Amino acid sequence: MVDFEALVRSIGDPVVLVDSALQLAYANPATEALLGLSADEWMGRSTLELFHPDDVALVLSSGGTMLNKQVGTPFEARMRVADGSWKWVEIVGANAIDIPGVDGLVVVVRDITQRRMWEVAAGDTARFQQVMQHAASITLLLDAEGRISSVNNAFTRLLGHDPSIAVGKHLWWFASVESATELARAIDRARSREHSITCEALMRSADPDGEPRPIRFEFVNLLDDPVVAGMVVTAHDVSDLYHARRRLEHLARHDVLTGLANRSVLLERIDELLDAHLRATVVFIDLDKFKPVNDLLGHDAGDQLLQQVASRLLHLVRPSDLVARVGGDEFVVLVAGATDRRAASVLAERIEAALSEPYLLNEGPVRVTASVGTAMAARDSTVTGLLADADLAMYQAKAARRGDPVRDHLQRLPNANERRRLADDLSAGLRRGEVVAYFQPVIDIVTGHTVGFEALARWHHPRLGTLPPLAFLDIADDAGLDPLLGDMVLANACRTLHGLPDHMFVGVNLSATQLADGRLCDRVDAILREHDIARERLVVEITERATLARRPGAGMASPRHTLLQLHKMGIGLSLDDFGTGYSSLTHVRNYPLSAIKIDRSFVARAARHREDRAVIAAVVGMAAALDLEVVVEGVETEEQLADLRRLGCTLAQGYLISRPLAPAQVAPWVTRHAHDWRLAAAAPDRAHAATAPVVVRDRETAPAIA
Repeated sequence: MVDFEALVRSIGDPVVLVDSALQLAYANPATEALLGLSADEWMGRSTLELFHPDDVALVLSSGGTMLNKQVGTPFEARMRVADGSWKWVEIVGANAIDIPGVDGLVVVVRDITQRRMWEVAAGDTARFQQVMQHAASITLLLDAEGRISSVNNAFTRLLGHDPSIAVGKHLWWFASVESATELARAIDRARSREHSITCEALMRSADPDGEPRPIRFEFVNLLDDPVVAGMVVTAHDVSDLYHARRRLEHLARHDVLTGLANRSVLLERIDELLDAHLRATVVFIDLDKFKPVNDLLGHDAGDQLLQQVASRLLHLVRPSDLVARVGGDEFVVLVAGATDRRAASVLAERIEAALSEPYLLNEGPVRVTASVGTAMAARDSTVTGLLADADLAMYQAKAARRGDPVRDHLQRLPNANERRRLADDLSAGLRRGEVVAYFQPVIDIVTGHTVGFEALARWHHPRLGTLPPLAFLDIADDAGLDPLLGDMVLANACRTLHGLPDHMFVGVNLSATQLADGRLCDRVDAILREHDIARERLVVEITERATLARRPGAGMASPRHTLLQLHKMGIGLSLDDFGTGYSSLTHVRNYPLSAIKIDRSFVARAARHREDRAVIAAVVGMAAALDLEVVVEGVETEEQLADLRRLGCTLAQGYLISRPLAPAQVAPWVTRHAHDWRLAAAAPDRAHAATAPVVVRDRETAPAIA
């Protein structure tokens, strides 16, 4: 948010802020001094009341120009002052409606009454000299070649140059290198035109160590006047206005909180590098566990954390690299001239390590981590595609940090083009029946009986082989294929469940997109009826993320409403990945759950970490008090199973018990292990092993449709 009043209060030139209806929203002290009026008298009133009636039409027209352009065209008009007289002013406005804290047109007003007096006095030599020498602003007379023939004392006062040295030199000689050419062009334009020409230039001061001073020049061509016979130049210092304008331009292109470049600047820079066929690497950074800082310590602490993250990033990169903030806790580093993936990987590791160091905030020390993904520009890269590739790589890193499965032979998709091709393949594959449900048994730890299954999607891709959920679920969500994919998995699950004993259930995952579908409940009911499956045998598994990820919009339902409707239908609800969210206990209280599933991360560490065993024991105790079933995921060793039994757990699933089974393998599994699954562990079924589904070795934490 920009503090506009603080920004312009100290500016020497009159500056006002008007809204889109040209009503006065703010006027700085210089404006009050110019007009002799208090801003409070005019606040909220139309600025048109200040102008001469003959000039109102011009003001309205020019105001429309300001609304449609970043900087309006300067125009001249008469404004009423406190004593009732009129002053000629030059007005130029900049559109800052979209800048938070400004939200209006920034209008700069300059008194040109004196210049009008010179024009009137052009035929009176004595009067002209009197006006020129006593003017508060710089006044010069140039010959036809642009050389200074006369200059007043203000030239020395503002720039320090002796008038005797200035006479005979071209005006542009006193300009800085970057402004000299533009100033010379302005003089050429003034020489050939009758109306005034304006130009802003950085002028060198007499002090060689002094900073160039921004000066605004106005040229009036009086070369044909027999008395003046030259170009009259008036100039005044616009340093305050220059720096304020630079500040506004910076705010329009930079993040207000951190001072980093914003998304628009990042996109422009990437586009420039791609157009020039230069090497470029995009590093996408997302903070992990940032939300708890905001929730627990407040937004001021969150803002302070983001500022420190920005500072660390700036110290990690070269001056030629660009650091941008593109979202709440998302940052991007654009590296120009990166030569190989190894260098990009090293930079990503340095960024991850630096951002993971503790932060000292006013509220105390905090620690967050960062997920970092990189993408290098290829010959056919586009701006959006390159950013999408880096974003995709970042999510892969985030999934790996959470312990989610990472594909071996695919990893993440290397670029956005392949992602689009895979979406097309998935759409066709769903129609051809390539996506099917596999089933992982859920067993009673005490009795060894199989009590149900979790349905997990598998895609038999004709080119890439059998793909696990992580390889395509986000593709399905992006491509809008979630509803079709979900219906097919549910139909597969019901078809397989139909031939199993009535006491067995099947768990099916639902995504945020599906939960927001107002027609979901009707479709679920229709599929259950079609396959003659009792509603009580279906358990819908949800993650905390799915319940929070989508707000209801047009034609959409809230996840909470959908879940309550499913419960009323008699369908069981299970909270998946319990213990990994920020407020899982809140969800246990707010939703009519029948079961919770303890995340595999606790199981994997339970043997070594007392804290994880304590969490599992606490969850089991809480579930017993609330009459909830507890299913433990990711059981892979006998040691883990023994620990879970001692902690009071009753239901489990994992690779120790069985990998996911193809539909044709489910009934034989139930027949062979009707009494105790451990019989298979003691004497493995070689025939079963030979026909086990060929899948990528991944941990089954990715939901079927999540």
